[in-house]
Amino acid sequence: MPEVNSVDNEPIAAPRNAPLELKLRIMLRNWPYPEFREILSKEAREGKDYKCSSVFKRLYGYLRALELHRAGLSYNEVAGAVRGEVGFRPSKSELSYWLRGVCTPLGRMSVFDVHQPEVGLIMGLVLSDGNEHRCYHRGRIDHTRGELYNSDEALLEMFREVCDKLGLSTYRRRCETGFKLEYWRAETTSTLLYLLLKRFDEFITKAPADVQQEFIKGLWLGDGCLSVCELRNTDLRIINVVSTLLKMHGVEHSVLGPYPPCGLGKKPMYAVYVWKQSRERFLKLTGLTESPPRLVQ
Repeated sequence: MPEVNSVDNEPIAAPRNAPLELKLRIMLRNWPYPEFREILSKEAREGKDYKCSSVFKRLYGYLRALELHRAGLSYNEVAGAVRGEVGFRPSKSELSYWLRGVCTPLGRMSVFDVHQPEVGLIMGLVLSDGNEHRCYHRGRIDHTRGELYNSDEALLEMFREVCDKLGLSTYRRRCETGFKLEYWRAETTSTLLYLLLKRFDEFITKAPADVQQEFIKGLWLGDGCLSVCELRNTDLRIINVVSTLLKMHGVEHSVLGPYPPCGLGKKPMYAVYVWKQSRERFLKLTGLTESPPRLVQ
């Protein structure tokens, strides 16, 4: 069953097997969000195609075609407008299928409202202790996957619960490092989540405040330390985004580094350090005092 927002009683997520009407209802709510429309448009224009137009070109084309057709444009005018915007011209038959709801890019997708706070949390978790990538089958994009690597059961359970709320299925498998240390790999497949993760810096800095707060929380749960109120990461893009968000929310901090790599093939480390006078504000912002005990001083 799709999750329902307790405020306006609107569904916030639809799993892959949900009716098209429900998926479209949620995506039409996402479409007017400026930051979502911007990253979808950029990915449609700049993303790579593999043997066929990318799923993001088709998703943008589909949502834009619905908008333009409702404004009274003909099929040729709609196709021409989409081509001018993202370099992809849907055929007349494809447009006909889309506009009649016969076959659409949403068919195999799980969708969710990208303004839900849980979206920020799952983004932070994956970016801190995981990764995102595309999977291929016979040279074509088959699906996109987000993964979380951790040995903390509480964190893995949080990941599963957040995915459930967003209509995403999760899978877990036990893995082993080269030093025979065991950990879990939790993964979920989601085209929409992949888009948000790939362009996280463009999305999260313009997202609602509660999404930003959960994003910071997710990162700290994976790579942070509350004993010194510090976040460490080798990705300077993540560090810069965290610094921007903390400034937006009035949390005083410093960006430190780069620190020398800890071994061959390793990258330099950077850190965001929250000043002592802002620690209480930071904890209130993220709600980390209510997180697993390992993160509470």
